[in-house]
Amino acid sequence: MGVTNTADDWKELTSDEMLVLKRCFIRYAGQPMKEEEPLQLLRGTLSGAETNLALRSLRARGWVDAVTKSWGERILYIPVHRLPVLYDMLLEQNTIHLMQADDPVAVHEARTGLEAELLHVLSCIAKQGVPLTAKGMIHKRSLQKLNELAPFPAEDLAGLRLQYAHAELYPVQTVVMMDLLLSLGLLVKETVSFRIQEAELAAWVRLSAWQMRKHIFNTLMERYGKPEASMQHFRYILCAVSRYAGAEGWLPVKSLLQWMHQVGLISQKSLNGAGSSNSVPLEGAASPACSGGLEDGMDEINGWLAALTAFGMGDWGLNESGELCFRWNISPLDMFLSNKGEESYQEQGTFYIQPDFEILVPPDVAYDVRWQLECCCERITGDRMVVYRITRESVTDAIELGMKAQAICALLDKHSRTGMPEHIRMAVEQWAGHVGRTAFAAVTLLRCSTSEDADTIARHPGLEGLLERIGERDFIIPASSAAKIRKTLAVIGLSPRRGLEGGDEPIHRYPLVAETANASLDSADHENSLKDVFSQEGRAGLVYTGRTLHFYEREHTLPDPFDYFPERSAVPSSWTKDWRSYHASTARQLIEQAIHWQAAVGLRIGGKEVKWIPESVISGEPWSVIGWYASEEAAEAPARATLKPGEWSEMRLLVPFT
Repeated sequence: MGVTNTADDWKELTSDEMLVLKRCFIRYAGQPMKEEEPLQLLRGTLSGAETNLALRSLRARGWVDAVTKSWGERILYIPVHRLPVLYDMLLEQNTIHLMQADDPVAVHEARTGLEAELLHVLSCIAKQGVPLTAKGMIHKRSLQKLNELAPFPAEDLAGLRLQYAHAELYPVQTVVMMDLLLSLGLLVKETVSFRIQEAELAAWVRLSAWQMRKHIFNTLMERYGKPEASMQHFRYILCAVSRYAGAEGWLPVKSLLQWMHQVGLISQKSLNGAGSSNSVPLEGAASPACSGGLEDGMDEINGWLAALTAFGMGDWGLNESGELCFRWNISPLDMFLSNKGEESYQEQGTFYIQPDFEILVPPDVAYDVRWQLECCCERITGDRMVVYRITRESVTDAIELGMKAQAICALLDKHSRTGMPEHIRMAVEQWAGHVGRTAFAAVTLLRCSTSEDADTIARHPGLEGLLERIGERDFIIPASSAAKIRKTLAVIGLSPRRGLEGGDEPIHRYPLVAETANASLDSADHENSLKDVFSQEGRAGLVYTGRTLHFYEREHTLPDPFDYFPERSAVPSSWTKDWRSYHASTARQLIEQAIHWQAAVGLRIGGKEVKWIPESVISGEPWSVIGWYASEEAAEAPARATLKPGEWSEMRLLVPFT
C-alpha cells in the first residue's frame, strides 16, 4: 500500500494519530527522527503498537514521510509544507496573548529591491563570467567584482553563522548571494566556471516580483536557518503569529518566546544551547529581551531577524524598554501557499526615458524587460526605482553579446511610457551603425594535399556553390554544409580527417536576447514556469546546510498493519476478545505476548478497567511485571509501576484486530 491522501485536515485525525503527530512535531519540528524515537516520545501514553499504527496512518495521509538509508535504516520526518498548518493548530489550541509592542525607538528597516539586485548580478555574470581556478575556487579578480555586487551587508548575515568552504577567503555576503542563485537553479557550477542555466533563467524572468520573493523566502527559511528544531519552531511561529500583530505590525519577541516555552516548542536548555559568544547580536540588542529563564539564547534569534531584514522581509527594532520587536513587510503566510492569486500576475508597467539618456524603471516593470535593459544599458543606481543609462559603450557591448541593433530601439519604443525621444533614437542607430561593419567570421578551411586534388573538388558538380576557393589548395566552406561536403568528398575518394586542425574559442553570448531565445521565451507555457523548478532539494550550493534527507531514497510503500503482530494466528482468540481471569502462568504468557507485540493489556482492578502498557516481566514467586498505567496526553512524565498477578481480577490483550 502506498501514500494515497495528502490533503486532509488535522481535525480528521484520530486521537492516537493526533497525539503521535503533535508529540513528534513539538519535539522535532520538520527535522529527521529515527524510527524508534516516536516510540520513546509516547512511552507510557501509547503502546508501541498503537504508536506504530498511528505513524503508518500519518504516512498514508501525508503528514509524515519516510526515507531509507542504504543500509536499511528508516528515517521519519514531518514534511516542511505541513508545518504552517501545525503551527495554526497550536495557536488554535493554545491561546496566545502578545503584549502590544510600542513603536520601536531604533528601527532597522528592510532592504528593498532584492529581486532587481539578483537580476543585476545574473546579468553581470552573463557578461563577464565567473571563472574558477584549477582547485575550483573563484578567481581573485572575479571574487572582488562579486563582493561589490552582493546586495547584503556582511554584518546582517554574520549572525547566521553559516559554514562553507574557503571561509577565510570568501565573504559571507558573496557566498549567500552565489548560494542563493545556485539553490534556485539559476546558476550551476562546472569545472572551469559558473554557468547560467538559460531554461531556468527564462522561467525566472517571467515571474512577478511577488513570485520571486516567495521562492527566495522559502529558500531563506530552510537553507539559511539553523536545522535545530527550536530554531525551526521560532522561524515558523514568527510567520504564524503575523496575524496577531498590532496596528503598526510590530511583534514583541519576548512574549512570543514565553508562549513558545509555555507550549513546549522551546526550552531553556535549547535556547541556552542556541546562543554563542561568537555570533553578532543586533546593534543595541546585546541585552536579551527575554526573561523567565530564557535569557541566554538570543544570539541566533538576533541573527535570524537581521537576516530577514537583509533579505527585505521585515524590520526589527527596540522599543523604549529595550525589548526586541519585529515587523513583517510581506505576508509570510501567503508565501507558504502553493496556489495564490498573485501567481498569475506579472508586472506590466513601463519605464521613462529621460532626455539625458537615463532610463527610470519603476517597480512595476516586468523582469524579462529588465533583463534586456541590463544587456544594452549601464545601470546607475538600484533601489525600488532602478536607473539605467544608455551609452555608446553599452550599445556596443550589447551588440557584441548578440543583441540586434534594431532590437534595442524596439525594446525602448515598446516599453517606454512616452516613446523613444528622436535624438536618442538617432544616437543609438549611429552607435550601432559603427559596430559590426567588419567582423571576424568563424569559418572552416578545407585544405588539400595537392593542387590536383583541389582542382578535382572545384570541378565536382555536387559541390558547386558550397565552396569558395581562396588559393591553390584551399577552400572556405560554411559550417552548415560541412556534413554534406564530407559525404561528397568520401564518395570521390578524398575523405577528410575527422578532427579539425586548430580550434576556435566559442563566441560569448548574452542569454535570452537572440531571436530564437526570445521566441522560445514568448511561447513558453507560463504555468509550467511556476512549478517547483526553483525549490528543488539537493542542488549543490556553497553553504553546508546540514540537511541530508534528499540524499536518501523516499519510501512510497507502507507496511502491512499485521506485520506489527507476527504469528497472530498462534495466539488464542479469547485473549483478544474476552475479559477473563487466568491462571498465573497463562496470565504471564499473555503479558509476554503483549510485550512481544509492544501492545497494551486491559486490566480490571478494583472494579475499574485500566489500560496497562507492560515493559518487562520479572521472574520470581510470584512473578511481576513492570510497566505503565496509560497516562493522559497532558501527563508530563508517566510513572512506572510494578504489578503482581493477584492485583487484577480479569485481563484482555488490547490489539486493533479484536
